[in-house]
Amino acid sequence: DRVVALREVSIPPAAEVSMIRQIISTTFGLNSSDVIFKIRNHRGCLIPLNSSIPANSKHMPYVLEVAKIFQHVRPKPRTIPMTVINKSMKSRPQTIDRRIQRLEELLPQIKLRRDEKLSEEIECLSQKLRFLHKRMQV
Repeated sequence: DRVVALREVSIPPAAEVSMIRQIISTTFGLNSSDVIFKIRNHRGCLIPLNSSIPANSKHMPYVLEVAKIFQHVRPKPRTIPMTVINKSMKSRPQTIDRRIQRLEELLPQIKLRRDEKLSEEIECLSQKLRFLHKRMQV
């Protein structure tokens, strides 16, 4: 669907982008709300559509590409797939449940460790007291 039309379009020096779009769409008879304008320089690079574009010549012409919005791509709604949310919501309670079970299994061991630690500290303190008591006796 390539259409070649050679036309001269004059852009006022202080025109805004919306004004430039309107000038181009009226010159070529296009509905500017349904299309996108792309201007390329002689090397094929996109250039911004504004009023400070230098004038072109026969040797370095600009090419105006007019494309429909989403002409080559079908837009998809931006939503997170529910499968990902469902998986994460199912796995969270399972993970929490596993952690609680592990803590419940370790609870008796934790009590034993605490008791052992306390008894070691009491034994160490009693040895120090005996030592100090002997020193005081001498």
